[in-house]
Amino acid sequence: MTVSVRWRELQVLPTQAPRAVFLAFALVSTAFFTARFWTVIAAGELFHRLGFDWSLFYAQAIALRSGEGPNMYDPSEIAEYVQPLLRYSASTANSVSQMPVPYPPWFAAAIVPLTFLEPPTAFAVWLGVSLLAALFLAYRVSQFLPRLTLVGALAAILAVVPISWGLFLGQPALLLAIPVGEMMISFKAGRDFRAGLWLAMLLLKPQYVVLFGLLILWKRRWTAVGGAILGGLALVVVGVLAAGLPTLLSFPAALGAIGTDMQDPLAGPTGMMNWRAIILALRPGIDDDRGHILLAALALLTAAACLLPWRGPWNPQSSDFAPRFSALTLGTLISSYHSHLHGAALLIVPFAAAWAAPTFRFATRLAIWVSIYILTFIVIWVTGVLQRLAVSPDANVPLWTVWPDQLPAPLFVLAFGLMCLDLARRPKHEQPDQRRQSVSQQPWHGVTNDVLVNGVKQRQVQHRVGDG
Repeated sequence: MTVSVRWRELQVLPTQAPRAVFLAFALVSTAFFTARFWTVIAAGELFHRLGFDWSLFYAQAIALRSGEGPNMYDPSEIAEYVQPLLRYSASTANSVSQMPVPYPPWFAAAIVPLTFLEPPTAFAVWLGVSLLAALFLAYRVSQFLPRLTLVGALAAILAVVPISWGLFLGQPALLLAIPVGEMMISFKAGRDFRAGLWLAMLLLKPQYVVLFGLLILWKRRWTAVGGAILGGLALVVVGVLAAGLPTLLSFPAALGAIGTDMQDPLAGPTGMMNWRAIILALRPGIDDDRGHILLAALALLTAAACLLPWRGPWNPQSSDFAPRFSALTLGTLISSYHSHLHGAALLIVPFAAAWAAPTFRFATRLAIWVSIYILTFIVIWVTGVLQRLAVSPDANVPLWTVWPDQLPAPLFVLAFGLMCLDLARRPKHEQPDQRRQSVSQQPWHGVTNDVLVNGVKQRQVQHRVGDG
């Protein structure tokens, strides 16, 4: 072995060590969260803690299947149909919230096939589908960050508290993350109609559609608009056929029921990842009128901040397309009125694609990483080290949300602000070769930006993803 070869091997070590440490962290965290699931099941907390949100979806689907579609947004109706699920829990407490399940009829129609199974089996199938979605998302992440590998990408996804917590609750966040990622990839491949169809799938939570819809209208992506309209009409037809027109028309009122009280404790606004949580942290006693006005103003500023970088020609092949799309996705989450942490799953593919691009600086990448993974450290330390995975039958004793309520929202807002600053500072006419040279001088090059090992690999990855 020559001295030059040995020297090149030693130069690779500094870039391999941080990646190995991160992969070890992701694998250990995933194993810990798996143990957390098992301890809750062993404690007899199925549908009382584990799968609580899903139990409400299941009860709503049972109501729809039983011909009670017109009452599927009535909390008392949901409470009646959720009662049979309580027998699977060792706890005698009935913790069903007295608020409607704010999902459109087509979501309940999609859950109906599971109601023919026993609830534990149905929930296991739901978790299995969600894990398959995580595997597909990991495949997409590994396309943008190939040195992470498929296993590493999957562990990196499951190590994120909003992801594992969403799985724990039975939320459909991972299923919604697929339309967001595929929408971005479709735009990059020049398949606007398909992108519009993927956008329509986000109508499961209509608040997620607003900024994406404004973007394609502003940029006159009429083919994408047509796809979104067609997909939306298909969902409306499914909703009408499954639950009837009156039920569909009552859906906006169900959404409004969770939006009247700024401080509604049943909605858990202080732990959200949006401006609403920050406002309540700074002004806990703010009245609804002032709170809603302030929230609307901040939402408009956020929309402007993440739409302004899209000025100029539509160019999905530009190196900053993915960073702009990731900022738009994060802006959607922090500007939404009802935006819980599990919604962060929507960021998986856009963040991976943005990480592979040279746009974001080291401080921005650090802020993104902290906003994603800091909660993992807190949960493992508090519930694992201090509490030794103890499971209390009292639903008021948190199994996951052991961090300060006010922590997540400011972290995501800080990351969003830095992302927007980097997008604003980026020279409009900078040559690709000059940009790659400036990136290679950054201290994180080769450690956090796996795809940018050289220009050839970047072009190959972009071509392969674009064809997906």
